Amino acid sequence: MLILRKFYKITLIHKNGVVIKKRFAVDFDKIVDVLENIKDLNVLVIGDTIIDEYVFAKQKGRAIKDPILSMEYVNHEVYAGGIYATANHLSSFVKNITLVTLLGDKETKEDFLKSHVSKNTRVKHFFKKDSVTTVKKRFVDSYRGNKLFKIEHITDAPISNSLSKEIVSYLEEELPKYDLVVVNDFGHGFINEDIRSVIQKKSKYLAINVQSNSANTGFNYVTLYTKADFITMNESEIRLPMMMRFEDIDVVMNKFSEKYFFDKFILTLGKRGSIYYTAGETFACPVVIDTIVDTVGSGDALFAISSLFSYSGADGFLISFIGNVAGGIKTNYLGNKESVSKNKLIKVSKELLL
Repeated sequence: MLILRKFYKITLIHKNGVVIKKRFAVDFDKIVDVLENIKDLNVLVIGDTIIDEYVFAKQKGRAIKDPILSMEYVNHEVYAGGIYATANHLSSFVKNITLVTLLGDKETKEDFLKSHVSKNTRVKHFFKKDSVTTVKKRFVDSYRGNKLFKIEHITDAPISNSLSKEIVSYLEEELPKYDLVVVNDFGHGFINEDIRSVIQKKSKYLAINVQSNSANTGFNYVTLYTKADFITMNESEIRLPMMMRFEDIDVVMNKFSEKYFFDKFILTLGKRGSIYYTAGETFACPVVIDTIVDTVGSGDALFAISSLFSYSGADGFLISFIGNVAGGIKTNYLGNKESVSKNKLIKVSKELLL
């Protein structure tokens, strides 16, 4: 059961570090209007595939012969994550989706993935030689639900020049056909400089999320890109490339925009909500759903749905609000077990605003 924070129609707008209290003009009908206007979009999503596996076990005690914890296997669940999760979040909102991604040629998991994608999504797989499809296996205490540790099956070395040319050639022809291009760059060896270049050159409207994670920390910043119409980041993903650890977040956002010329982005702040930045103004939105089962993938859900609203030209607060709704819905499911659907988004938004 979702625990919602009844939403009061007031927000904080920041201008050059000064907070101005102002009532916002967002209402439920505006959300319905946006959803109606975007339903016929053609969307291309591109990024790394990740398969999320959860292994549940119960504690038995300390092993007799080794200083380790002994666990008894209970069950496991497997979900299509990464760019597949993003495509599934978008699938009930728009008419057509094309998913472009990279799999390993060893243990491709292709049949599993194709069976876990929506019917209105066309899939284009490229294959990396002598590589595995990325699997992230999390071991979970079945009683408390606490994650114990994670093992990654991953081959994240750069792709070959020949494969890179094949992907670039495909994208040069395909990208201009789409209204919106959504990029989830998890830094797992797929999107290189040449692929980034063609994406930026050929996309009509480009939304990007470049993730820093345990496999790529320090090597996969949004600053690898020079052009985007919309971005989402978490706080560390903006502070690290700016090398601004302690400065006020308003200062960080302004300096980031001035330095890299990105002028529309959402900054997610965990339990503190999110901030939408545009042309020197920031719109702060609190968390709207208090229940949490698993935060894995919540940022991807926020990114996917807020990208649609950004494309539509919605105002800053609505974009931040709807992103928080999508992210909040996602946190109530384990991994990418379920997607944020249009019906769920409408239902929760209505309960919050009316």
